[in-house]
Amino acid sequence: MISRYWFSVTVSLLVLFSLNMLMISSLAPDLLLKQLSAWIIGIILFFIGRQINPKQIVSSRWYIFIVSCILLLLPILLNNVTRGSRRWLDLGFTTIQPTELVKPWLLLFLTSTNFPLLILIPVLIIMLQPDLGSAVSVLFLITPFVLYSRQLLKFSLIAGIIFIISSPLIYKYALHDYQKDRIINFINPTKDPLGKGYNVIQSKIAIGSGGIFGKGLKKGTQGQLLFLPEKHTDFMFAATSEELGLVAITIIIVSYYVLIKTLIKKAFSHHNNRQLFLFTLGVAFQIWMQVFINIGMNLGILPVTGIPLPFLSLGGSSIMALLFSLGIVFSS
Repeated sequence: MISRYWFSVTVSLLVLFSLNMLMISSLAPDLLLKQLSAWIIGIILFFIGRQINPKQIVSSRWYIFIVSCILLLLPILLNNVTRGSRRWLDLGFTTIQPTELVKPWLLLFLTSTNFPLLILIPVLIIMLQPDLGSAVSVLFLITPFVLYSRQLLKFSLIAGIIFIISSPLIYKYALHDYQKDRIINFINPTKDPLGKGYNVIQSKIAIGSGGIFGKGLKKGTQGQLLFLPEKHTDFMFAATSEELGLVAITIIIVSYYVLIKTLIKKAFSHHNNRQLFLFTLGVAFQIWMQVFINIGMNLGILPVTGIPLPFLSLGGSSIMALLFSLGIVFSS
């Protein structure tokens, strides 16, 4: 039986799906069929996910963890380099991003183990790709477990203080040059307006020029004339703002709000099922984190990362993984 919470989730997803199809048809029409296929596969995965109850996978948790880590290592071992990082697997007919696909499985693992800090192992593997943005998004999976455990919360606060104190050393010795450049240009994008600060500047121009109702579909100068890089992936929010305006952006934000709020309510309806409670909260935090970081970088208030805007950015791996996760959420 589908829960009463599903109506709100369905409406939110339909809105995001419609805007996703609309913007992909405008910005990258040759990829529309590929994106639609991802949604169709994702819907199938949703119904598969509905057959999985986190309680049922306790005995398989270590297999899930090991296989997830192996999948994350494959792009590194196969040396599939794309734009300076090894985060994709080329299957011939398509490419997949293991980091997105393993998120629901890592979250399932976390719900069934007493060692949630093991999430640091896949996080470190992802950093070796290197993909700092995705590493942060995977690390955020631990959020509900931190809030659920007083000891883990204390440990996290101590770790956070140590991180802040040691951040100058991390910046100097642990970050790659391109990651340092992102931080520098986040602080002052006008330092290199035609180079490393270009993306953020063009994003702000696109958002500001859209006005209330936008310039119209396929009429955005920043996106259509290729001034805005990664217009259909990292900067989909800016491109949508330019073409459809503040009205569409408000609808998107409200849709995310309804979706996340409903998932949090759904989580607390599982008070007798610890695993499903934590898994549902994990999905809610994951979506919130990706929305916050992606929109933040589009507005220039956060450094640019490769974190997609859920259900809106081009990318089948993210959509399929999220829909699969929602299936598990509604498994009972």
